[in-house]
This record gives sequence, C-alpha cells and structure tokens, in this order.
Amino acid sequence: MISPFARSLQQVAAFLDSQRADLAQAWYLALVESDAAPESDGRKRCVEEVDRLLGGLSRGEPEELLAEDAVSASEAAQAGESLKRQAAGIRLFDRCCLPFLLRACPGARELADALLALNELGDRRLEVLLAAQEEEAGRRLVEAQEQAAQAAERARELARANEALRKSEAGSQRRADQLGLLNSVARRLASVLEPERLLQEAADTIRARMNHTFAAVVVLDHEGVLVGRWAGRQGIDRRSAGRTQGPVRGVIGRALRTKAPQVVPEVAVDPDYHADVESTRSEMVIPLLEDGEAVGAIDLQSEEPGHFGLDDVAAGETLAEFLVVALRNARLFAEARRSAAG
Repeated sequence: MISPFARSLQQVAAFLDSQRADLAQAWYLALVESDAAPESDGRKRCVEEVDRLLGGLSRGEPEELLAEDAVSASEAAQAGESLKRQAAGIRLFDRCCLPFLLRACPGARELADALLALNELGDRRLEVLLAAQEEEAGRRLVEAQEQAAQAAERARELARANEALRKSEAGSQRRADQLGLLNSVARRLASVLEPERLLQEAADTIRARMNHTFAAVVVLDHEGVLVGRWAGRQGIDRRSAGRTQGPVRGVIGRALRTKAPQVVPEVAVDPDYHADVESTRSEMVIPLLEDGEAVGAIDLQSEEPGHFGLDDVAAGETLAEFLVVALRNARLFAEARRSAAG
C-alpha cells in the first residue's frame, strides 16, 4: 500500500512531468551559477537525474530513490570525494521546482502539499548524504586507530627487544638508546591527536632523547611546500623549538625524490646540503612514506662528522613508520571532529 508521502510525491511528479526539459535546463543553469555543476556533461547529467527522480516519484517509489542516493553517496565518500556539490544540487533542485509548480498546480492547497512533500524529500536526501559521510569518517577513524594500535604493539615488541639486548650486549648502549627512543616516542605521541602538536612533540622527543644538535619533522602540504616543527640544542644560534616552512630542497629534497634514507657523513662535501645550522657536520634524513609516496621526512643533524650509521637508519625507518600512522590518525580525527561540528 502506497504511503501518503509517496502519494503526494506522485502528484508532484504529475505536475512536473510535462515540464521535464525546462526543469532540467533551469536546474543546470542554477548549478552553473553556484559553481555546483557536474565537471563533465553537466546538462546531460541534469536531464538524466530529472528523469530518474520524476520516474521514481511517479511510480510511488521514494524509498527506492533514497536507497540509490545512499549507494551513490557511499561510493563517493569511499573515493574521498566531497559531498558538498551533491548537497547543493539537492537544494537547488527544490528551488528550481517552485516556479514550475506555481504554473502547474490548480490551487493553493495543491501547491502547499506539493512543496511540503518536495521539501521533506530534499531533507531525507540530505540526511542520506550526511549519514554516508559520517559512516566513512567513522570507518577511516577506526582503521587509523587499528593501525596505530599495531604500531604501538610493534613499539612494545621493540622495547622488549631492547631489554633483551641490554642483558646480552652490555656494550651496545647506542643501539639500546635507539630502541628506547622508539618506545619513548610511542608512549608520548600515542594520545596526541593534533597534527601541529604531534610534529612538535616528535621533534622535541627525538632531539632530547638522542641528544642530536637538531631534529625536525616536516610534511608536504597541499601545495608541495614543506611545513613542520623543529627542535635544536640551546646555543646553536636558533631557538629551542619552532615552526619551519619552505620549498623542497637540500638533503631532504633528495630523500623525498628517491624515497630512501640519506646519510651524509660530512655535509661540507655534499652538493645538495643546505646549510641552516652552522655547527652541523653530519646529517641523516629518513623519508615518511605513506602508501609508497613520500609525504614528509625526519631530519637529524649532528656536530660530529660520521655520526650516523646503519643502526641509526634502521631505527629511523621504524620511527618513520610509526609517525606516518600517528599523523594519519591525527588528520582523520581532525576531519571527523570538523564533520561533527559542521
């Protein structure tokens, strides 16, 4: 048995059916004016969507239309697409229907019923978009939390390995310090969900624990510019902590291009070295790799020539893996919070 809501929408479809072409054209022009038009074949897609909507309404199948919207919104959200364009299109469609209903409805009562039904359908379609967006944000957040938990477990395994190493190799204090760094970073950063603070905490922890001259954690922004936070030892002509921003260059640029760690035993003879700390003699850069792409780097500098070895590279790569997961977790948390607030 057809519901009163579906019956009202059938009447809406009947009023608009003979005006499909004009309605599709008016909707397309409104989308263009508001910068919400489809990126390709906009007019054709508007005609197809009007046919889909009015066809479903005339058959008394609004729930089927909403189910189709849910599938489409879910696919778009999973692909990382914004649903703002779809939401704007729904509201503009309702607005464009008004002048056509004014001409087609025989009286004020019929017009009021049609507008109420159309407005309710628009609200339900927007609710479908919001539900799809929230579901995908929640799924990504859970995935990031699971990855962070796996990284934390790996850090705990490294901590246990550190304990065994200290007992069996009393002379390997340097390696023990490296493994202890991983454990310290994991504990200190596990609960940090603000990207800017996460970068600073990582730089501070690495520099303080390993006693390097300088440590920085940088990421590429959407314009391809390196931004991040750094920490330096007191007395090296820089503040102890601060923000960094600039183009991709130097040893960091080489690490990002090659997607591989870079160890410079003596910076004075490296053609790519960009001098930013006068006392630096050696440098190591570990790229941050996410899904095979370089998204940032850990930059470590020392006053001692030849300071970094293979053990440092291995520890740095493990630390980089943990930081990539932590940064992704922080970004997803921030996106989820913005979605909830909006």
